[in-house]
Amino acid sequence: MADSLSLAVETFEGVPVLRLTGKLVYGQTFQPLYDIVARLRGEGHHRVVIDLSAVQSTDSSGMSALLEVRRIFGEQPGALALLGPSDRLRAALAMIRVLSLFEVITDEGQIPGPSR
Repeated sequence: MADSLSLAVETFEGVPVLRLTGKLVYGQTFQPLYDIVARLRGEGHHRVVIDLSAVQSTDSSGMSALLEVRRIFGEQPGALALLGPSDRLRAALAMIRVLSLFEVITDEGQIPGPSR
């Protein structure tokens, strides 16, 4: 299904980057995302980046999934960054007053290194 959510894990400057593609919406299975995040945390990573630049749309279920990823990975500042979220997603996260819980970056050059 073209609208299904897919993900790939890459590393950029020593930081895991989860590249999401498709729709981050109700009806998607988010468990693979949660499992990968938990595995990365278990491997000792202190930062992870969720690349949302290829996500076509997000609803409240998708926003809840991002908050769950934050909970799983850890709630310390800088632990989770969102790369390239759409303006609409940023506005929605701001409206529900959770945007400040995430570091938002616009390009890969802003990905913090593992020692920062």
